Amino acid sequence: MKYEEFHVIVNPASSGGEAGRRWQETEKHVRRVLENASCEMTAAAGDGERLAASAIHAGARTIVVVGGDGTLSEVVNGILQFSEDQRPKLAVLNHGTGGDFARTIGTPTDLQLMLEKIEAGREHRIDAGRITFLNHQGVPTRRHFINIAGCGLAGSVVQSINQSVKRFGAFSYFSASFTNALTYNNAKVRISLDDGPLTQETITTVAICNGQFFGGGMQIAPGASITDGLLNVTILGNWNLAQKVRYSRNLYNGTIEQCALVRTARVKRVVIEPENLNDVLIDCDGEAPGKIPMTGEVLPGAVRLII
Repeated sequence: MKYEEFHVIVNPASSGGEAGRRWQETEKHVRRVLENASCEMTAAAGDGERLAASAIHAGARTIVVVGGDGTLSEVVNGILQFSEDQRPKLAVLNHGTGGDFARTIGTPTDLQLMLEKIEAGREHRIDAGRITFLNHQGVPTRRHFINIAGCGLAGSVVQSINQSVKRFGAFSYFSASFTNALTYNNAKVRISLDDGPLTQETITTVAICNGQFFGGGMQIAPGASITDGLLNVTILGNWNLAQKVRYSRNLYNGTIEQCALVRTARVKRVVIEPENLNDVLIDCDGEAPGKIPMTGEVLPGAVRLII
């Protein structure tokens, strides 16, 4: 196919299929503003990365993502395969279950307004992250993230979510979080921040944050910035069941740092290792790609985002 300056990658399965059901109407708005935009739809996991890479090879200068955090993350992985001078601009029309990165950057809910911003093309250099970990087959793997990567309860929740229909948007995350909290056994891990000593921790969740929100609106890192060249690490410690339930409201109202057994740091690099043989699952931008050990590091200014 011919790739235009604006190339739109659509995940029709996003938000329980809502993105696909609304695409015909969305496309009318897209073509009204971005007249010669080329469009492709994903059909399977990994297509966002593959389609983004193909579009860049073919000369696309701006990639527009119509989907959620997972689709955006795949496209970012496609973009970051390329050297800095080859990377296109990136824009988001949020149609996801959680829409957490869109919350951090304040993506306009008005479609026409967002398309006009994309057409204007004003870019902001923002950070990304990179993790190395073991995939589900135990093979060392590398993946980029644009929003948040983490492990522990968050990884179990994401695995549950991705096995569901995702029909109820952010409520799907709340429901899965509550259900998993009832049965989740806190993990014993070792953590090193910025090449410091490994310390033993029993954790509910560790979140390595570029953005502020995950899990469909939980503000896990209220002070995180996507332009400061650092990652915010939030460690939720050895919470019992009552604390998991009680502190859930703090996750939603931005006061999580005031809760017991919560520790935060701003770093360039973090290492998380398992203390025993139990699998500790990873959450990477709303996907569940594998398990720890995991190393996370920041890539300052790696993405050219239109906001």
